[in-house]
Amino acid sequence: MSLDYSRKQSVVFFSDIVGYTRLMGKDEDRAFTLMRQNLQIHQEVLANFKGQIIKELGDGILAVFDTVPDALAASLEIQRQQSLIPDMSIRIGLHIGDIIFDKGDVFGDAVNLTSRIQGIGVPNCLLISEQVKDQIPANSEFQTSRLGPFRLKNVDHPVELFAITNSPLAVPKRTEIIKNIQFQEKNPWKFWAVLGASSFVLLYLIYSIFWNNPIWEKEKSVAILPFVNSSENPDQEFFSEGLTEDVISQVSKIGSIKVISEEAVSRFKNNTAPLDSIASVLNVSTILKGSVQWMGDKIRINVQLIDPEENRNLWAETYNRESTDIFAVQADIATEIARVLNSSLSSEERSQLSKTQTSSFDAYELHLKGRELYAQYSKETNLEAIQYFKEALKIDPNYALAYASLADCYAQLSYFGEGDQWLDSSLEASAQSLAIDPYLAEGFKSQGNVYYYRGQNEYAKISFEKALVLNPNLSSAIGNLATVYFVGGNLSEALKLQKKSVSLNPTNFIPYQVSGWIYRVLDQFELANDWLTRSYSLQPDPITIEQKAFIEIEEGRNEEAIAFIDSLFQGKKDTTSMEFSTVGTIAFFSGNFNEAKTFLEKSLEKTPKFEQDEYFTSPILLAYIYQKNNNRQKAKANWEQAIAIRESAVEEFGDDFNLYLDLAQLEAIRGNQSKAINYLTLAEEKGLRDDFYILNNPIFTDYLKDPLILSVLNKISKERIKANQELQSSDLQRSR
Repeated sequence: MSLDYSRKQSVVFFSDIVGYTRLMGKDEDRAFTLMRQNLQIHQEVLANFKGQIIKELGDGILAVFDTVPDALAASLEIQRQQSLIPDMSIRIGLHIGDIIFDKGDVFGDAVNLTSRIQGIGVPNCLLISEQVKDQIPANSEFQTSRLGPFRLKNVDHPVELFAITNSPLAVPKRTEIIKNIQFQEKNPWKFWAVLGASSFVLLYLIYSIFWNNPIWEKEKSVAILPFVNSSENPDQEFFSEGLTEDVISQVSKIGSIKVISEEAVSRFKNNTAPLDSIASVLNVSTILKGSVQWMGDKIRINVQLIDPEENRNLWAETYNRESTDIFAVQADIATEIARVLNSSLSSEERSQLSKTQTSSFDAYELHLKGRELYAQYSKETNLEAIQYFKEALKIDPNYALAYASLADCYAQLSYFGEGDQWLDSSLEASAQSLAIDPYLAEGFKSQGNVYYYRGQNEYAKISFEKALVLNPNLSSAIGNLATVYFVGGNLSEALKLQKKSVSLNPTNFIPYQVSGWIYRVLDQFELANDWLTRSYSLQPDPITIEQKAFIEIEEGRNEEAIAFIDSLFQGKKDTTSMEFSTVGTIAFFSGNFNEAKTFLEKSLEKTPKFEQDEYFTSPILLAYIYQKNNNRQKAKANWEQAIAIRESAVEEFGDDFNLYLDLAQLEAIRGNQSKAINYLTLAEEKGLRDDFYILNNPIFTDYLKDPLILSVLNKISKERIKANQELQSSDLQRSR
């Protein structure tokens, strides 16, 4: 037996000329002419719609397609062209299923069933199975008519059939189909010709399934594209989006599979780009497509796992379930993806996949609505989301994931300037989520966020690491953990995590930006520019421009750094506080203090509550400029306010080197050299690795010969060398 074969899911196409045998008896030349015309039409049309002719069966054609839309479009076009030929009428049948390809032929139950479907049709019709009907895209041009279930010979279950009703197709009546079935059973010779090797095929299938499954040898990676809402009610859009996010979350728990983040795939919603192009952008080997349709209280979910490089189906399934069974479907999809990609599940992963967060569909639906609102990142929608999560928790007080989502919302309120007390509420909500489910990755991620916002970086690190043990693909936790490592001074680990974040969320500019930032700190300026340029191509963010300008300053090209300022204002109708602060900072470090003063003062005007922001640096740089311009009163007002808020922040959470670096600058402006150097020493101990802010900072120009400053710079240099060696060692290990 040859093993040179493959097995995949395909759309099987059968057609034959109606009345061909009778025509052969009457006019042999005419019959041969029609057969040649029929073959020519099939060859041309199928080639245009990516169909593959397997063989000619006298007056019939057996072909296969990779997708239902291509098969339907080709079938309709063939019938349209055939309708223009006198004495010509054909019938076509379509079904989708797993088939075996071997030495140019195809075998399998799907082939046999398609032949029977085609054989019971009427002239000029196009009959399809329920499986084909389920994969017709929403808002498709193809119209269908349900014919009902039929008992076909040698098929052990009723087969639900539909007719395509587009012009010029004929739509058979149910009674006509039944008569044709009865005729088939009395005249089975044609089917025996097609099914002659059925016993061989059966043995082949058993061998294929149990002993010789094809092994997935490519990278184990998947992008789960936004599920299409096929329901007539557009208000159900939130459900398809939420289900997509939940399936991504489920598959993300499988450590051996790379799963693209929801943020990245959301950009491809309603995108008509070819799948291989999407796969190239997201750098994955497989893509999962899905659709969701409500039918009263029941839900139908169609999913299809595709190898976009070879344009072939790897697995497809239709789930017709009660709404309460939705949670099991998510686990089934994740398990099937693991099976197809040849990923063995650990006992812990199986346990995580089988776990359900709530048994209440109403609570689940409220949670999905809340997540949709939270994702819009506005104060108003955030407040609405909180109400949905609270309603969900009223229905199910043990809904741990709803508590984690509530924690995210509370933390977001603090970000919107509603006060740090919301961080306490966030921490409490995440603690409640973990009390209910101690293995909830999202709970640890929410907890880590609060610790990070508070500057408690060691606690944040522990929480994020726990989240990633439970969900290795949780991209938000990966990016946040990378930031914690960055501010803690562990540049090599930070860079590795940022690169992993890029792999899971390749359309997000932030991990590219931070990677470029780290490379600049490591004095790898060429790599830094490459990463920063990629970040800017995704989103023109001012911090990216600042980092590129800093490279120019470090290379001694201040004029080129100043030139970046124009790019920030280009095409802008309104300039934000962040943008004014950024260009003011670039001008300041370039030594252009007059221009810096103008921009920095504008950033203050755009930030009404800047006195309460311990990370807003414009007042520090302005204090130096005012002092330099002999405006001591303004300088003193700026440094006193800036020192007070940072000293208060250090007392509350003292892990962030940025606070100590800012205090060092402020004490230097005041002329308190010993205190400034002491703060710089503390900044280095807390993780400062960027000597740019010392060597190229006008504030520290007079201090650079101080032995204590040189000692700090020497320690930073050693850490930079160490990080570069670690990265080089890591690169060598990967290349082996």
